[in-house]
Amino acid sequence: MSNLITYATFVTNNAHHNLFRSGHLVEEWSSMYPMLFDSDDIRIALNQRHLGYHYHEWLAAILIYHTTGLLSLIEAYAYKSHVRKRQIMETFVAGEALDFIASKGISSAAQCPDLLVYAPDGREWFFCEVKGPRDKLREKQIVFFEELAMVSGKEVKVVHFQAANPLNRA
Repeated sequence: MSNLITYATFVTNNAHHNLFRSGHLVEEWSSMYPMLFDSDDIRIALNQRHLGYHYHEWLAAILIYHTTGLLSLIEAYAYKSHVRKRQIMETFVAGEALDFIASKGISSAAQCPDLLVYAPDGREWFFCEVKGPRDKLREKQIVFFEELAMVSGKEVKVVHFQAANPLNRA
C-alpha cells in the first residue's frame, strides 16, 4: 500500500510561469506572503528564476495556504544551513524520522519532498512533493518518500500541476 497520495491537482499556464521567471511574481508573492517565503527562498528563486525553477513549489504553497490555511516551508528545510526552516521542521519531525532525513545529504539521489506543510498551532503537518505539468515522480523519489512515510508516520502528499489548454476558454 502506497503512502503517496495525490493531494491536489491545479492548472497553470506559461504566461504566469514567465512572470515568475522575470522576477515579478517572486517580488510580488514574497511581499504578499511573508509567512511562506523567507529571504533564503527569495534569494534562491531570484538566482534560479531564468531556469524556471521553484515556480510550481511557490504556487503550490500559496494555493495550499488559500485553500486550507496551512503554511509551508519551501525546499531546503532539511538542511542545517537554513536555520529558521530547520528549527520549524524539528518542532514536527523528531526521532527516527529526523535521523532518517539527516542521513540523506544534499548529494543523495532523492531529496526531501518540496514542501513541509503545517498548521501554525502544530495540530497538523505533512510532507508534500510538487510536480509540474511535465514532471513525474522518479523511482528513487518514490522509494525515498515511502521510507520517509514509514519512519515519520505521515503520508507524503503530491500536488500535480496541469498545463492550461488555451483552446478551452469559458
